Amino acid sequence: MTGMLARRLPRFVARLVRENRGATAIEFALVAPVVFILMLGTVELALDMIVDGSVQIAAQAASRAGLTTTDPSTGTRADAAKRTVMNILGGWQNIGGTVNITTLNYGTYGNVGGSTYQANMGGFGDVVSYNITVTVPGFSGIPQLFGVKTLTFQRNYIVQNEK
Repeated sequence: MTGMLARRLPRFVARLVRENRGATAIEFALVAPVVFILMLGTVELALDMIVDGSVQIAAQAASRAGLTTTDPSTGTRADAAKRTVMNILGGWQNIGGTVNITTLNYGTYGNVGGSTYQANMGGFGDVVSYNITVTVPGFSGIPQLFGVKTLTFQRNYIVQNEK
């Protein structure tokens, strides 16, 4: 009996080594998580680029709304700039994001970046900085894998009010 087992065992092992059934399933199990993470990362990056582009457009629109020193027919220039920004970025608040809008009147270009400013839209010829910040959670969960809980997008536009 042991002689027969000794003869069959090498043949069984050789046949087992040549067997390739199930190799595709194993390869799929090894590669699928990487492919799915790459796909989700691509979607995350695309959505982040959309948010970034929206912040860019909102900052440009806010600076145009405040650029003229003539108040609109309803409300103030600050209200018009805020409405414009919220029309563009308000949807990001629905997913748990926050939108922050600040305007700083530096008076002249020489004061930009310094501590000499007023928090208003300024008058004729004043140099005003429009700062838009949007903070959103990650969309796909990929940033959370790397310890990033929220994503922050910011744009600053510095313009001189029309004279």
